[in-house]
Parts: sequence; structure tokens; C-alpha cells
Amino acid sequence: MIQSRKWNPHTVVMCIAAILFLALSAIRASYTRNDFVLPFDGARCLIHGCNPYGGGELLYPPSTLLVLSPLALFQYPAAWLTWFLLNGALLIFATFLILSLCPNPHRWLATSLGAILLAGSSRLLILAQPSAFAISLVVIGVYCFLRGRRILVGTVLLMLSLAVKPFIGGLIVFYLFFKGVHRRYAALAMSGALSILLCAGLILKMRPESTNWVSDIRANISRAVAPGGTDDPRPASEQAVAALNLQTVTSVFFREEKQFNVAAYAVFTVLFLAWALVTLRMDSSIENHLLAIGALTVITLLPIYHRTYDSRFLVLCIPSAVIIFEGCRVIGAFMCALIALATVSTQHLAQELLLRDGLLQTIRQSKVLLIFLLRGSDVQLLALFGLFMVAFLKIYNPMKAAATSSPAQDYSKLAYN
Repeated sequence: MIQSRKWNPHTVVMCIAAILFLALSAIRASYTRNDFVLPFDGARCLIHGCNPYGGGELLYPPSTLLVLSPLALFQYPAAWLTWFLLNGALLIFATFLILSLCPNPHRWLATSLGAILLAGSSRLLILAQPSAFAISLVVIGVYCFLRGRRILVGTVLLMLSLAVKPFIGGLIVFYLFFKGVHRRYAALAMSGALSILLCAGLILKMRPESTNWVSDIRANISRAVAPGGTDDPRPASEQAVAALNLQTVTSVFFREEKQFNVAAYAVFTVLFLAWALVTLRMDSSIENHLLAIGALTVITLLPIYHRTYDSRFLVLCIPSAVIIFEGCRVIGAFMCALIALATVSTQHLAQELLLRDGLLQTIRQSKVLLIFLLRGSDVQLLALFGLFMVAFLKIYNPMKAAATSSPAQDYSKLAYN
């Protein structure tokens, strides 16, 4: 008699979330107007000898163009479709892997968070954003390193992620190197990404059309963050609601670009030092690595310009949030709620409503209302990091004692193995 195979309900939920993710992405995707156009054109310029930064809009480093150059060999529709399918598969696979690092007692909590973040990440595919590629590769690479499996594959993935978007996974890879988690391979990933950047830069430098690419990209960045630019973080900018960085908050208090940049970097430095003081004292266990990486993921999104869709990087926080939930239900519940809310950005909607009712200028005159209504994503990240620090101080010793005496979790029998 043939026995029917029992479906894992957690896998079923995640498969439904994956289908929703792909369906919502496919329905609204447009290959003619998305964020893949500029790096694709830049990669074709890298291949054919023109200046990719001459148009005044491209902000990606040359390493991004070199990594994408194989796609630039195809016509744009075929390249876009390949990019769409590749990023969709990678993000689904990365989410499944990161959930496998969550402890068993709260599998439904982890599954729910993973399903919410995955189903709510369609904007990454709709825009064909390179962030989907970079985030997925970091998550998969971290899994390989922490599990001690396919280390060389994880190294290549981390290297490619750093080459495409170094500010996504840079601090994470540095942590793996500093804490000795397969240090040689972490160093290889960083040096490999740097080599890709140097090779791409050398190619551009050797061609007369792009010999001044460094000054060109600096000029492009300056135009983007100037008043009225697409990346302008100032209160008067309507584009700032789509940004995710501390400059959108510090510019509320400081008008000059230099001042609000220094303030943002100062806040980040304080947060980073606080994180370092705590994590340096932690033992090198997989549980502590997950906790440290979770908190580091949050502050990674703070000092450098990101868009709100980059908050899907918080998928890397799910294991740490579940671990903290075991130690302190209240703190863990608030953290899980903030991670889930990362998929919902109400800033743009709030700005449209205020603009329609003629209240936008009034709100901009109130710093508190401006920050909480139109800079809510940054406030959520700061609150999430604050909860990480409270959790470290509140339950660190009990967790350390549990880890050194009798292991509380069996990480060899997890939800998606």
C-alpha cells in the first residue's frame, strides 16, 4: 500500500508566499521602465567602449557593470527576463535558507515573518532592482558560512554581492572576517570584490571616452543629492519619502549638506560602537552570530543612501528576532512586528494625502510630525536597533549561560531541512 506523503505546513505557507511574490511581481512588472535600464546600458557601455557615466544618471560602481556584463550580451528584453527570473528564484531560495536557521520552538513565528517579507517584496522584482540580487546573495552566503557548508560557493556569492552593491553586505562580510567565521574565505570575498572593482575601473580608464569616469560618477552623485535631485534627503524634497538613511532625519535639524551628513555619520558611529561593545563579548556560537548579524543588518541600512525596498534586507534579522522572542516575549514580539512592518511604507501615501489636503507645508514646519509621518521607516529602524540593544543587555547573560552549560536549541533539526 502506497502511503501518502504528508505536506509540511510551513513549507506550504512559504510556497504560497513565493507564488504571491512572483505573481504580484509579474502582474506589475514593466521591462521598459525600471531600475535595471541604467546598469544594463552601463554594462553595454563597458563592453563597447563608451562612457557609462556620461549621461549623468548612473550611480552604480564599475564593478556592478562588470558583473552584469554577461547579461549585456543579450538584447534588453531577454536580459530583463533573465534578471527577473534569476532575482525571483534567488530571493525565494534565500528566504527558505534563512528560515532554516531559526530554532524549532517558534517555527510558526519564523514562517509568518518569512512569508510576510517574501510576499511583500514584489517591488524589488517590479523595479528589477539590483538590491534583490545583492540581498539574496548575502543571505545565502551567510547561511553557507554559518552552516559550514559550500563555503566556496558562499564566498563567490558574497563577492558578487559586494561587487554589485557593496553597501548592502559590506559590514556583514567584515563581521564574518573579524569574528573568524571562515576568515580566509571572508577575506577572499572582500578581495575578490575589490579586484572586480579595480578591473572594471582599469577598463574604463584605458579608454579615451571614459578616462575621467571617477570625476563623472562623483558629479552624478553630487547632482543626485543636490536640492531637487532624485536622492535629495532634505525636508523640502518630495523624493525623500522613498529614501532610507539617517540623512533624511538629520537634514530636518541641519540645513547644510556637510552638517547633516556629519550628524548622520556620528549617530551611526555611536550605534556601531554600542553594537561592537556588546558583540565583542559574545562567544562564537551560531546563536550569538545570528544575534550580532541581525543587529548589524539594521544599522547597515542607516548611514548610506538606500531606498525603502532595501528594508527587505531585514529578512536576515528573522532568526535573531525569534531567538530573542524565546528569551523575552515582549521585546521579541515588538521586534517581529517592526520587521513585518518593514514591508509596509506609508510615507509616500501620507505625503500624497497631505499634499492633496494642502497640509504638507504645515507638517514640514513641525520637525516631530515630519519625522514620524514622512520619515517613519528610519524611525522603525532606530527603534528596532534599540530593541536589539535592550535585548542584549537584558537576556545576554542567561543566553550565554544556556549556551555554555546545556544547549537550549538544536540547530541540527530545523524547520526546512
